[in-house]
Amino acid sequence: MKFTTTAILAVAGVGALRVVQMEHHRRQQNEIAVARIQLDRIRHLTAHPHLAESWAPSGMAVDKYVKLLDANYQLCAISLRHELGIVRGHRLDFVAKWFMKHEVGRQYWEEFGPLRAEEAAGDSDLEEFTEVMNDAYKAHSKAEPVGV
Repeated sequence: MKFTTTAILAVAGVGALRVVQMEHHRRQQNEIAVARIQLDRIRHLTAHPHLAESWAPSGMAVDKYVKLLDANYQLCAISLRHELGIVRGHRLDFVAKWFMKHEVGRQYWEEFGPLRAEEAAGDSDLEEFTEVMNDAYKAHSKAEPVGV
């Protein structure tokens, strides 16, 4: 009787673990699908500046906005890697510093960093990502101010 109870508990435990694993995989697949839609839209706007003009912040030239969209494309790809657990810790620090080495990356963060921070509020993964990107921005901006 004891063996049967142990076996039933073991099977139930494996089943529960499988359900958790399937849910995690489903969330990752949803994240990938949403990121693909966003990346496709960004790429479409950078390829068709006349369409990007409608989405540009008030007073921003469309050519500048298209450059910032291109930086956003790169940042979204990095963010997806972070969300999937591929880029974490030291690797995230490295990638953030690399992104901010580029003037267009710093220009993007200067313009849209506060919006990304607002969007991240309440999501610990996005908050961590945003904090690392912001720290890299501040470090590079001290050394190489935007537009200089």
